[in-house]
Order: sequence, then structure tokens, then C-alpha cells
Amino acid sequence: SKTKAKRRLELGESGHQYLAEGLKTPKGKGRAATRSPDSPKTPKSPSEKTRYDTSLGLLTKKFIQLLSQSPDGVLDLNRAAEVLKVQKRRIYDITNVLEGIHLIKKKSKNNIQWMGCSLSEDGGMMAQRQGLTKEVTELTQEEKKLDELIQSCTLDLKLLTEDSENQRYPFCQNLN
Repeated sequence: SKTKAKRRLELGESGHQYLAEGLKTPKGKGRAATRSPDSPKTPKSPSEKTRYDTSLGLLTKKFIQLLSQSPDGVLDLNRAAEVLKVQKRRIYDITNVLEGIHLIKKKSKNNIQWMGCSLSEDGGMMAQRQGLTKEVTELTQEEKKLDELIQSCTLDLKLLTEDSENQRYPFCQNLN
């Protein structure tokens, strides 16, 4: 019978030791010498997809784009899998994360609904940001006018109270 190899690995300066049992590299993986010199983003043939083309990040962007086309924010997951040409489990990978961070909720079997902010290009965050930027600009101008008015009133009050002619009036005597 074959016995499993045991060895101790010392990791860093912490002094912790770990036992590794029967560690083997899977066949066909991790062999740098057999790797193609081509970039992972360069397909070998037109029908072959690159690693980026099949990435979960890109698929999520396409999924959100598809969801944004729904007028009520509800999307059928079977339709999404068909349109995006992926297995349904890949759609579940996306929906599980989005549901976990409360951007979508399960509406019914195979249907999800968007719960986040507006997804439309014409409205949503961009319009809200522009509106807020305009409001900040207007408020800044109004604040500047009020600051100038306060300075003007302060100067007028100072001149009024320092004028010796006005010292005979009781309201000017208490302001110095």
C-alpha cells in the first residue's frame, strides 16, 4: 500500500508549523513551460473566447445593462441566461452577490427585481449629480452675497458708532 507523504512547512518568522499531506499539482495545471506565449486576452481562433470575454465582471456589466432595459426593473433569469448565452449557474453567481448587498430581491421563481438606484442613462445618478452641482454653485453665490452684506453692515455700524456726532444718542453709547 502507498503511504501519504507528510512534511512540515515553516511559514514566515511566526514559528507556526503546518502539516501538508499529499500535496500534488493537478495534471495539466501550473506548468509554465507548456504555457502558450500568447496573452490570455488574445484568442487563438475567432470562435474561441478570451478569458476577459467570459469573466464574471464583464458578465455582471452585461446583466445590469439587460436589467436596465426592463421598464419595471424586473428580469426573468431564464431570459437573461438565453440573451447573455451563459449557463444559468453563472447568472446565479451574479444574483447571489447582488442580492447579498441588497441591490436586487427575488420577486418570484426565476424573477428578480432591481432595488438599487436608477439604472437609466437619461435619469438616475448623473442627473442627480448635475442638479446637486448646480445647487451647490447657487448656494455658494448666495453665501458670497450674504458675506458681502454682513461686511457692509459691520462697517456701517462701526462708522455710525465711532462718529462723535452720534455719541449723544443712547443707542450709540452702548455699542462701543
